[in-house]
Amino acid sequence: MELQAKLGLSRRKFLQLSGLTASAALLAACPAPAAAPGTDSAGMEVKKLEAWSRMTDLAQESIIGIIDNYNEQSDGVEVEFVYIPQTQGSQADEKLLTAVAGGTPPALHYADRFTVPQFAQQGFFTNINDLAEAAGVTKDLYFDFAWEETVYKGDIYALSFDTDTRALWYNKDIMEEAGLNPESPPTNLDELREATEALTIRDSTGAVERYGFNPLYDQAWLYTWGFGFGGEFQDGDGRITFANPKNVESMTWLKEFVDEIGVEDLDVMLSACAGGTCNGENDYFWTGQSAMTCSGNWKVAQAKRYKPDTNYGVVPLPGPDGPAPHASWAGGWSWAVPTGYADVEDAFDALFYFCGPEGQAKYNKDTFHIPTIKSVAEDPFFSEDPLHAVFMDLLPVSHARPPIPLGSQLWDLQVRAFRDEIPHGSKSPEQALMDIDEEINAGLEEIGFFS
Repeated sequence: MELQAKLGLSRRKFLQLSGLTASAALLAACPAPAAAPGTDSAGMEVKKLEAWSRMTDLAQESIIGIIDNYNEQSDGVEVEFVYIPQTQGSQADEKLLTAVAGGTPPALHYADRFTVPQFAQQGFFTNINDLAEAAGVTKDLYFDFAWEETVYKGDIYALSFDTDTRALWYNKDIMEEAGLNPESPPTNLDELREATEALTIRDSTGAVERYGFNPLYDQAWLYTWGFGFGGEFQDGDGRITFANPKNVESMTWLKEFVDEIGVEDLDVMLSACAGGTCNGENDYFWTGQSAMTCSGNWKVAQAKRYKPDTNYGVVPLPGPDGPAPHASWAGGWSWAVPTGYADVEDAFDALFYFCGPEGQAKYNKDTFHIPTIKSVAEDPFFSEDPLHAVFMDLLPVSHARPPIPLGSQLWDLQVRAFRDEIPHGSKSPEQALMDIDEEINAGLEEIGFFS
């Protein structure tokens, strides 16, 4: 970006003059044919590129807006947004993997950033190192964790797009209705349990009509509670450590909390919200069916659209002994060029715009996420809203998931342990976490990750 700006060239012109083309290594996997050209209103040939994304609601609207902006200033290329549903209960992106294996990949794919090393290792994402470096992309432009998740064995396989943090959202109106002080939300786990009981409403049959809090819902994952207890998920050698004593302690506490509420009742909520049914305006928090939730900064934008007249508060997640800002973790998304797509330069040109300052600024302002380009994140906009300011303040103390080449598999295993094995008692917390470590570390050994 900096180098390109110094030369005063368009992205595509810069790449053309630099003489860079996709290397033989990039095209070795039997590339798909180039995108079929069409024509614009002036009769000029236009190449069509597909950008696959699972995003819906506000995020989809913003991405389409970014694509429209890119198309207006692009010569000879037109990007089209294509919605691709997520594989239920997994981060495996099976439709993408099938397309790559079949030689029909899209030009661009929207990837959960922590999965990039795995898809790179498996050969599903194109190495864009030369193009990125020629465009002035350098590590120092990004937050460290966001950069590390897009790199595998020293090479770049995606560019980061946004990030986020996690905290406790609570409905002040419901708290007041229940006789609680809306200006004194829970600050520790005992207070969280007390507030959960006070805010929960059941009908005459005992069925839950309003959840005070569901510790298995939204962004309350194994990572969330583990970090809140001071746990770690990877050691200095890169080995996965889900069975860290603090993580075991957090899951032991979680099982007790789940038993207090009733695992069957929590399952009813999770089942009702399966497959994205509770996305957007149907979220139990917006409908008032849940008084508190662990969630992220994107809810600021949703609150403005869906419930502008309701009073909400956000505070760091409660911990065992008090507020636990360190319970927060930062995730986020990225754009990559799937392996086998032939027009790598054209795909990168669009990707570079989406993930550059202009694309990041629009997306993160539209959706109230956080830019991963540090200079863009410094925009006062991101701290002007008091709710979003809480999430900005959490960024320096937030953690990141282990950036390993089995990230997708690791996520799926923690989902199974957190949502099924531990709450339902089919495995003890210690056994469930030890099993994750054993399977993932064995897999990392097999691919030579530790060598």
